[in-house]
Amino acid sequence: MFDIVPKDEREAITLKHGKNIFHDALCKKEIYYHVSTDCGKDYDIVYFKNNDLFPENYREIKKGIEIFPSYLNYDENATDMLDLSLLKDVRNIFIQTLNEYSIVIARLALKHTNNDVYFVNPLAKIFFEENPRLHIVEKFPEFDEKENLQIVEGFIIGYFDGDFHKLNAIPAFHSIFFKQSMTNLNFPAVKYLELAIAPNVGIGGILSYYTQAKEMIRQEGFKIFLKKNCTRYPDEMLQKYFNLDFKPQDSTPANTIYLQDVTVLSLTYRASKSKIEIDENILTDKFRTEIEEYAETVLGNKKILGVLIRGTDYIVSKMGGVRKMATVDVMLPLIREWIDADGYELIFLATEDQDILDRMKKEFGAMIRIVSQIRHSVRDFENMKLLSELETKEKQNNAGVVEDNTVNYFYALYLLSKCQSFMASGQCHGWNVVNSFNHGKFKRCYKFQVGLK
Repeated sequence: MFDIVPKDEREAITLKHGKNIFHDALCKKEIYYHVSTDCGKDYDIVYFKNNDLFPENYREIKKGIEIFPSYLNYDENATDMLDLSLLKDVRNIFIQTLNEYSIVIARLALKHTNNDVYFVNPLAKIFFEENPRLHIVEKFPEFDEKENLQIVEGFIIGYFDGDFHKLNAIPAFHSIFFKQSMTNLNFPAVKYLELAIAPNVGIGGILSYYTQAKEMIRQEGFKIFLKKNCTRYPDEMLQKYFNLDFKPQDSTPANTIYLQDVTVLSLTYRASKSKIEIDENILTDKFRTEIEEYAETVLGNKKILGVLIRGTDYIVSKMGGVRKMATVDVMLPLIREWIDADGYELIFLATEDQDILDRMKKEFGAMIRIVSQIRHSVRDFENMKLLSELETKEKQNNAGVVEDNTVNYFYALYLLSKCQSFMASGQCHGWNVVNSFNHGKFKRCYKFQVGLK
């Protein structure tokens, strides 16, 4: 993306201001340009990679994969390859930052919606034709933040805090143009999308991403399948327990989109509006029978509160926003409140963190029920940030450990869905899976959001 900055005296190519100034600059592939205007309001533009919006720790997790594509070649006039839902679902647009993407977004809003667009930078005027819905103001009028779109500075991307009404220009632009980043094929020619899911994603994440992508792509009229050997689990293991589609025989480069990483889809506004509905049909018949019998044996007819508390790599990797997890201390008052109010006899606890399990046993003793699995503590993550890295190390010593951990964790999620009430320490894929399997039948359901202001 090109940012617009005050003119300085450094040596650089000079371009002539015009409607296509940013496309002209992208074609020349320089980082810095002077731009001359006929109105005497000359300015400079400087390029930086969209992916650099992310803090370094997030980029490290993705191991070089572009989380936000660079969009070196995009077409704002290819309406069939745009998703304008972000602009059409708000009343007006308030833009604090003047850059390539905020200008493109404003032009699209003025062309395709009835929204009014507000800028606080007076230079914005030279990028637009006269329009009664375009307002260049010193200060924004009062507005409802939940009904309008704000384009702002900083690492505000919608995905982590669950709010797409206040965004940096990069994720807002990506939500509109993501289809153009996926393929050069015309969408009518597409039959399949090959979905790649990073090796650091657990089984709950795989099912959530797969289901969400399936719902998103269904709107385009083609089907998805999972890329061969893309996850941290062997394909044979996934097929043993779950009904996931893999490459069909008639998939070819002429009819298939090859997606480098599912994040391209999951960070969009459309993804936030796509329900993650995982039902029992995702399980193979054999696994479904086994897990239902186990749930009936363990839970019986007792009144049980389900509690999901994530720790370990969520702590080590310093996740923020909705993915910052509440601690046991934070959750204890609500757990006790629900027990007192509803008379739960047992707590079914799902956690991969041994320290959390020890603390909960100290607080509730014999009330705690768990699925037996290998658990870790934060101290196990020396020189590592992700649970997948630790599992890879363990796998070298025991080839079956990953499958055992995965199956046991999924047993825990399924049992949580059969409890009378459910709470989770924060947003994680387990939250999605449990609620999907429960189909809205919980008496009480609560997700802590300690990372949100």
